[in-house]
Amino acid sequence: MGILQTHKLKPGLVLAEEVRDINGRLLLGKGKRIDESHIRIFKIWGIAEVHVYGAIGLKDKPESFVNPELIEKTEDKIKPIFAHVDLDHPAIKEIFRLSIEYRSRNHVLGKGMVPTQTPAHQIDKKNNNKDFLKKLGEKKISLPEIPSIVSELNEVIANPLSSAEDIANVVNKSPSLTATLLRIVNSALFGCPSKIDKISQAVTLIGTKEIFGLAVGISVLSIFKKIPKEIINMYSFLRHSIACGILSRILAAHKNLQHTEQLFVSGLLHDLGRVLLYIYFPNDSLRIIRNSRKSMNLLFEEEDEYLGCNHTHIVRYLMQHWKLPIVLENNVFYHHNPMEAQNPVTATIVHLADIMVNAFGMGSSGERFVPPLNCEAWEKLDISTNCFELVTKQAIHQFNSLEMILQN
Repeated sequence: MGILQTHKLKPGLVLAEEVRDINGRLLLGKGKRIDESHIRIFKIWGIAEVHVYGAIGLKDKPESFVNPELIEKTEDKIKPIFAHVDLDHPAIKEIFRLSIEYRSRNHVLGKGMVPTQTPAHQIDKKNNNKDFLKKLGEKKISLPEIPSIVSELNEVIANPLSSAEDIANVVNKSPSLTATLLRIVNSALFGCPSKIDKISQAVTLIGTKEIFGLAVGISVLSIFKKIPKEIINMYSFLRHSIACGILSRILAAHKNLQHTEQLFVSGLLHDLGRVLLYIYFPNDSLRIIRNSRKSMNLLFEEEDEYLGCNHTHIVRYLMQHWKLPIVLENNVFYHHNPMEAQNPVTATIVHLADIMVNAFGMGSSGERFVPPLNCEAWEKLDISTNCFELVTKQAIHQFNSLEMILQN
C-alpha cells in the first residue's frame, strides 16, 4: 500500500482507502478498482492523492514523509510567529501541526522570520497621519480606476435578461482577461471534465456570478502591478492573495455555501488596502513595517497605531470608490473582526483562510505573525478541525496549478 498523487494514477489500481469529496460524499470505496472515469472525478473534486494497493514503484514511505529531526527543527523555528495566538485552541493546534508539516516538506523555514524585540523607546511612533482616510480623500493622488470592462459586466449581470453570450461579448473585449479566465477555468481550481475554449461556455458551466467575480478579482489585481521592492516582493504578495482565495473557496464549499467564487475573490482581495499603501505611501509603509517587526506587534495593529486606521479601512474606501458588490466589501473589510460583519460566516471564512495562509508561509502581504483567531467567530462557523488536513491538501494542489498559470 502507498500514497499516489492523482495525476500519477493509472486505470487498474485498487483503492486501499475510500475517497470522499469535500462534503464527505463517497466517491469510490475501499477495494474498488480505479478506471478513467474515477480519475476524472477525483480531479474535478480536487483530490490531490489517494491510497492504493500494488502501485509499481511506490516507496515504502509515503511521499509526505518528513524526517522527524526536520520536523523538530521547523517547529522550533516557526513557533515565534504563533506568538499572538492560543496554541491550546483546537483549531490553532491543528493549524500549527499542519504548518510544521507543510513548511518541513516544502522547506519554508523563514529565515529571520521574527526579529528580537526592540525597547519601546526606540520605536518610531511619531506620525502625522492619524486622520489618514480623510487625508487620503484630500490628497491629490490619482486613485486607480477599475477597467471599464468591470462596470460593463456589472450592468450586464444586473439585467435579468442577459445571456451567457452577452457576458462573453463584454469579457472578450479584453484579450488578456479572456485568456487568463480561460486558463483559470481549465485549471485544477475547477477540474472541468473537458477543455473550455469559450467564455460563454465557461459562464454556462461555472455560473454568471462566478465568472463576474473572477473577472473583478483579476482586473483589480492587474491595476497594481508594481510594489516597491524595498517594501515587499510583489510575487510574494500575489502568492499570499491567491492562496487565501483558494482556501476561502474550499472552506466555503465545506460549509455547502453557494457562490463559492465570491469567497475566492474576497480572499484574493483581502489585503488590497496594503497595496495602495505600499505604492502611494512607501515611506509610511516602510516605517509601519519596521515598527511592527521591532515591537513584535501585529502589522494591522501597527497600522492602526500609526495611521488611525488599517488596511481593511483603506480597501473598503477603494471598493466603495469602485462601486464593487457589497458582499465582497463585507468579507474583506471584516476579515480581522468577522463578528461585526453583516454576514459573519463568510467573513469568518476569509478570516480563517488568512490565518492558515500566514501559518503556512504561502507568500506574504507584509505580516510576519499569524493573526489571532476570533473564538466567537470560530464557534459560529461550526466546522470540524478534522477537515483541515483535507482542505490543506486540496488547497495546495489547486494553488500549485493556479500559481503556474498566473506566472505565464
